[in-house]
Amino acid sequence: MSVTSNIVGDPWPYLSYEDFAATQHLLHMSLQAVGKLKLKEPFQPQWAEVPLWLTCRGLTTGPIPYAGGAYEITTDFISHEVGCATSWGFSGHFELKPMSVAELVDHLFGVLRDAGVNAAINLMPQEVSHPIPFDEDKQQRPYESALVNNWWQILLSTQRVMQVFHGRFRGKTQPIGLMWGTLDIRDVRYNGRPASPGTGADYIRRNAMNEEQVEVGWWSGSSTYPKPAFYSFTYPQPEGIESGRVSPPRSRWDPSMGEFLLDYDDLRNSKNPDADLLSFFESSYEAGAERAGWDSSLVGSGKPA
Repeated sequence: MSVTSNIVGDPWPYLSYEDFAATQHLLHMSLQAVGKLKLKEPFQPQWAEVPLWLTCRGLTTGPIPYAGGAYEITTDFISHEVGCATSWGFSGHFELKPMSVAELVDHLFGVLRDAGVNAAINLMPQEVSHPIPFDEDKQQRPYESALVNNWWQILLSTQRVMQVFHGRFRGKTQPIGLMWGTLDIRDVRYNGRPASPGTGADYIRRNAMNEEQVEVGWWSGSSTYPKPAFYSFTYPQPEGIESGRVSPPRSRWDPSMGEFLLDYDDLRNSKNPDADLLSFFESSYEAGAERAGWDSSLVGSGKPA
């Protein structure tokens, strides 16, 4: 059987925040509800246990320990359904389609009950402005399946490039994953030195920003920055980082966001998006790490000795 080169289609498909925003709300809240189930897992430093992991069809919680076994929640962005499978043989799912957040979360806990899983989560969304408890968010929301599939395809392509970047770092890292609180895929590097999360930091930030780090990622936009973009920040922010030279040419320091940005449209229109994205990750890391005094030997070739 031959394998053709056009199986995947466009690895960097079009995605407009304006078109996606309404669907993104339902998607984001559903992934928050799914992600909150992982908070029952043992805590790992800097929330390393909570991301959702990419699959060849969508996202997964991975196995969540329960009653001596485990269950798993998957979101399939090809058949557009949420599934639940257990180590004791249960399998069930429900369709992703236009509905309210309250309806979707009710479906989620319905399939968990069918599976024999007695789970509970905090129904208040995290890390969003003007949060509405899931069970009170009863406005009908659209679900544009083609846009969701494009969003997920961008996650896959971003992870592909991140894996190269990730493999070149010799220090402490975390697995690449989707942070459901902020709905971004990220790769984070640590240098082993403690950091202060800042005066008045909340519970999430106190446990996320307590080590020096450089994070790169992609998110699909928000009301604050209404377009998809790749980002990179260094924490604590070193003096003079805004003058750092980053590439490709359309990448830049954004003073309002306090980080380097590369708009998604600029990347997808480049002649070599993978190479340009890797260049953005590497050059923005170097701009922050050099000014923050990181050990240059933490970065290698990413190839076996």
